[in-house]
This record gives sequence, C-alpha cells and structure tokens, in this order.
Amino acid sequence: GYQSSPYSALSAFALNPVYGRLQDFPELKDDSAFANQLQKRLLEKAAEMNQPVRINYAEIRRFKLEILQEVYSHHAAAIKADPDLQAWIASSPWIIPYSVYSVLKEQNEQKSWLHWQTMQDPCKESIQERWSHPDLIDNHHFYAWMQYRLETQLTEVSRLAAAKGVFLKGDLPILMNDDSADVWAHRSLFIRRLRAGAPPDMFSASGQNWDFPIYDWDSMANADFSWWKARLQQADKFYHAYRIDHVLGFFRIWSISEHNRAGSLGYFFPSAFIAREELLQHGLNPDRIRWLAEPHIKGEQIRQAFGDLAPKLISAVFEQIENQDLYVFPHAIHGDTFFDTLSITQEHKDIFKSWFQDRALIEVEDDIFAATWHFRECSRYSMLSENEKSNFERLIDNHYGRSEAIWAEHGRRLLSVLRENTNMLTCAEDLGAVPECVPQVLSELKILGLRIPRWTREWNLPGEPYIDLQDYPALSVCALSVHDTSTTKEWWEQEQGASDFWYSLGFKEPFPGQFTDSVAMRVYEALLKTAANACMFQVQDLLVLDPSVPPAKPGEDRINVPGTVADSNWSYRMPVAVEDLGERPALCNRIKTLTAGRAKRTL
Repeated sequence: GYQSSPYSALSAFALNPVYGRLQDFPELKDDSAFANQLQKRLLEKAAEMNQPVRINYAEIRRFKLEILQEVYSHHAAAIKADPDLQAWIASSPWIIPYSVYSVLKEQNEQKSWLHWQTMQDPCKESIQERWSHPDLIDNHHFYAWMQYRLETQLTEVSRLAAAKGVFLKGDLPILMNDDSADVWAHRSLFIRRLRAGAPPDMFSASGQNWDFPIYDWDSMANADFSWWKARLQQADKFYHAYRIDHVLGFFRIWSISEHNRAGSLGYFFPSAFIAREELLQHGLNPDRIRWLAEPHIKGEQIRQAFGDLAPKLISAVFEQIENQDLYVFPHAIHGDTFFDTLSITQEHKDIFKSWFQDRALIEVEDDIFAATWHFRECSRYSMLSENEKSNFERLIDNHYGRSEAIWAEHGRRLLSVLRENTNMLTCAEDLGAVPECVPQVLSELKILGLRIPRWTREWNLPGEPYIDLQDYPALSVCALSVHDTSTTKEWWEQEQGASDFWYSLGFKEPFPGQFTDSVAMRVYEALLKTAANACMFQVQDLLVLDPSVPPAKPGEDRINVPGTVADSNWSYRMPVAVEDLGERPALCNRIKTLTAGRAKRTL
C-alpha cells in the first residue's frame, strides 16, 4: 500500500514493489546503455536511502515505481508479446481487477474508490471490458508485468532458501483496507457498514477502530470461500508456514458502526444478541431499556459545559424528554463522527463524544441489543436497583455463554477451510481477549498458537506468576518479542516484569539490569528449552548477541507501536546489512550454539 504498514494493503494478492530487487529484473540485465543508466541510478539511490536510521518508505516506493515505469515503457512491445506473461495473467484471476483498480487510482489522483466519478461499483464484465480497452492496454499491462516479475523473483528466493534448509513464514492479515482492489471488486464479500477493531483494554481505554470493513461470511460461504482459498494458494507459492493475523476474528470480530470512531461503541459479531423481549422479561420496562441504550444528559450539564453556547447547541443537537430538563440525542445522529462536523472547539467535540459513548446497551438493529464492554461504567447503570442490576447481569452472562458456542462453531468452520486448503504450516496470533473456545479449537485443528512470555502469566493468581516454559502447548510458537512489542532489550531495561521472568527461568543470582550479550545468551538458552514446537526471535533480539553491533536507543529498534500514527512505525532498518551477517563469526557461532539443541525437533 501507500502506507508503510503491511496491514494497509491495496491487495490481498499483489506484492509490494518496495521489496523487489529491480537490478535483477531481466529487462535490466542486458548491457544496453538504457539498462546501464538505470542500474547506475539504482546504485546511487541505494547509497542515498541507506544513510538514514529509519527507512523512507514513501520515497523508496515512489522511486522504484518510477524506474519500473521507465523499464516498461522501454520494453512495452516485447513485454506485451511475452507468452509467459500472458499465461501467468490467465492463471492469476486477481491480476485483472488489481491492474484496472491501480490505473483508476492513478487517474483519480490516488483517491479512494469512494470518491471516483466512474467505476465505483463495478461488475466483473465492466472490469474485463476496461482491461481490454485499447487506450488502456499499456497502463494495465504495466501492473500485470510488475507483479509477474515480483512473483517470479520471490518464488525463486523461496526455492533457494528451502534448498539451504531455510523456510519462510508469511503473515496473512485477516482484514482488508476499505480502499483496496479486493473490496472494490468484491463488494458482496464485505459488510462495509461495520468496521473492525478491538475492545477497550489496558492500552486503550476507548478501544481501537481499525477502519477495515468486516467480512460477510455468509456471502463467502455461498461462494465456497473461493476468495480465501485463492489467497492461500497465492501465499503457498512463497511460504512454508503462515501466521493468521488476529485469529480471534475468525471466531468473532469486534465490530463498530461506520458512523462511530470510538472502539468502545462496538460489539462482537457474530454473537447471541439480546432481544428487547428478553430485556422486558428480565424486569426492564421500555423506559429502563431506553435509559441504558440512549445517553440522557441533564440541562445543567449542558449549560455548565457550553455556557452561552448551550441554548443554540440544545436546539441543534438534542431532543428534550417531555417537559423535563433532560435531553437525548436524536436518532438522526448515527454515530460520534457527527460531532466532528460541528463548528465548535475540539474540547467541546470531545465532551459530546464522551456523552454519546456513555451507554450500557447498543442497539445493533431494531429491538436487538448488545451490552457495551464497560456497561457497568455507564453513568446511569449505577441508578438501577440492585434487583435490576442482578437480572441484567444474569442475562448478559447467559448470552455470553451462548455466544461462546456460536464462536466455537464459527471459528471451527472457517479455520477448517484454511487448514484443508494449504500444505503450509498454520500458525495463529491468538492474543487479546481470548474466548475459552479458542485454545480448544486451535488444538483440534492442529494450529499453532502464539506465546509471548512477558504476557504468558497466571493473571488470576496472586503475584501473576509466569507460566513455566515447559508448560507451553507443543502446538505453539514462543517469541520473546514481536513487531507490536518493544524489543527484549528495551523490555528488560526500561519496562516492568523482566526481573520476575529472570527468576522464573530458574536463575538464582541477582537480576542483571542490563541486557548484555552474555545475559541475552543465557536467557535465550533457557527460552529454547520451551515445550513449544517453534521458538522464534526478532533480528533485533539476535543482534544483541554481537557486542560489536552498536546498541539502539530505547524505542529506536521497535517496529510498531499499535494504535499510533508515526513515521517511526514500520520503518525499522537493520544496522547490519543482511549480506554482512555471515561475516560476523561471533554472532553466527552463538546462533548455531543456540539452535543446535532444537535442530533435532520436528514440527
């Protein structure tokens, strides 16, 4: 995609030209003046781009696309006549929609398809017709050729790696960007009125809204899950194992109305929702239901918050309840994004949003409700009688139990499709608020879960002790750090919990506050004794083993901070070139020592 995050892709199938080694494209391997001139520019740009500490993703992408356009223009006739390219296009159904979408993005100044004047809601026939349009053949074939070359190159890399006993594990993001070729061309497979996210947690009090549409699994099933099967087949060309991002979303996904930004206004979908009739049967009359489902704001609160603006805002934004000095938001206000349209200060907008989010029930559809994540924190919930609270919470617990059964069946069904349609080893990222059914279903399907030691603790026991590494499931991947966490060194030296972890590994001597190469070696040796069948390390953690590599400043070698937008996210650059790693005998020997004991294990 245009952003550095791999979770904001323009296609579920296409490869990113940022990672292509353009100097090895066949069109640049001849000894022509044209090829030599471009090779020179590539070397000069590489020297420039390799200087900064972080990667300049946008500039590298722009430059490589510029070079690729020049190469295609120079060889267009031969490229279009290439029978291998034409055969590849015929065998890759995704490439025509992707190419047409990409050209339309160009023609619309890279705007989202939501803002195009034409081809906003295309059918298969109209996409095919546009692909074949004589005025656009070159434009479309550029993208097809580029993807053909990238796929050929990565396939060869995978083959050569496997020949040396190195196996590649790919990441399979669960969701798609709304502005992507897949959502544009396959609208029926997505529920665009709902956006995926995460409920409130210790890191985000208001939850997360990722702004990705959720899947319409019924439509997917009606199409025999062909889109997912094709996606797996594409990944299978390169990878020997794959990680299912946010596997919890295959059981149920936290869903938020397209009109809301706050993740706290979401609910799990699918779920056993609550019918109005059930609320009535549990002692809540219609007024009480409205009391929990709609924010009620006293006039005194409004006047205190907005002063002289209060009368104007009351008439513009609220509905009065009978003759009381009490107000609700009209149903015409569908979500908290409405308040961003008002010509008031950000502080006042935030007040409105906090009031709008203050509810214990969300009306999912007419007379169908879901409890909010923090329903007990609703300002009006405390005003219920103890009997009303007891009845309400009993109903919530009952529905959660019923939802668990729905989630188990839903996850089992969807993940079975994935398992049965690929030879890749299936791994899952199962972090977050994990339903009880998830570990059981993953175990049934022989899918490896993820264990990050710093978070793998007995959270309900006094002192929250670390779970012994020998008690990790065999069907799991153990990793000290991942792209969304701090590195092990930063966690060890800057955050909480490392001291207890040190002693949980069986070490008796005092906790070493500095994560030196020798300390790292001891910790990694202990970690590799885990019962988990796979143990993985980020390259940043491995580079600590080589004292000649200058240590990074805190946060400098972290890949991503979830829920933030920053240039530092997804722009980490290794301080040592991949080509030079083999020239560091101390590092190589230590890694060889670490892995020797596990080399005999099989997955």
